[in-house]
Amino acid sequence: MGYHAAGKGTDMFEKEALHCPRCGYEIRSELTDGEAFVCAVRRSRFRVILDDKAGKAAFYEEAPGQMPEPLYLPRGSIRALVAIAASASAWALIVMDRDVPGSLLSLILAVLAYYFGFRVTVKAAGSRMYDPAAVQTQPLNLPGGFIRTLLIVGFLVAGAVLVVRERIGSEKYLEFFVILAGMVAGYVFGRVFSVARVGRAMVLVNHAKGAVVLAAAGWLTYLLFAGGCSNLHLTALCAVVSFYYGSRS
Repeated sequence: MGYHAAGKGTDMFEKEALHCPRCGYEIRSELTDGEAFVCAVRRSRFRVILDDKAGKAAFYEEAPGQMPEPLYLPRGSIRALVAIAASASAWALIVMDRDVPGSLLSLILAVLAYYFGFRVTVKAAGSRMYDPAAVQTQPLNLPGGFIRTLLIVGFLVAGAVLVVRERIGSEKYLEFFVILAGMVAGYVFGRVFSVARVGRAMVLVNHAKGAVVLAAAGWLTYLLFAGGCSNLHLTALCAVVSFYYGSRS
């Protein structure tokens, strides 16, 4: 999707060069609302939307066909199944009082970080344009948020089992749950933050959040090279970073 602002007037779109969103190739200097054109380089087909009031031009790509989802499952289903499988394996090992390999815990953090950051939207990223004909499907055709809730509840129960058995103090378990808690807390914060009305306070909070995570990342880098820092301190800083990424999902 490409946007180019200009001054007001019927000829405002003639004053700026417009480029293919795919390759950056200059297309033409004059456009007509609703017209179709094909990029001479990538052969991508686009249609034009002109907004005289806003002074913007938008391109939307006319895809000849879409690749079907793997196994023809709803979008996100494979990722959901992998996240459930990896998490359920850890839950089962914890319930059976068996040690969970550190590699599995690392995999779960990576999978959950990606899964919580994955969202299907019916608008172009960074724009306010929506496709009213689009139908949003949920992974495995389950209610929206069901998989995320299942994962959160599952790890809450697993954490409680470790606490009862006095194994939560194990270094790898403590690191895993602290970083996971940071990511989940950030995710919840992001959901609440996204529906709040944008105002000066919200802008300040957003800037503060960015400043804190940069400070935490910088301090983490320093400590890793300086040495002499406890793993708990490093884990806490990692949790701050994971909070930020969870809040941005």
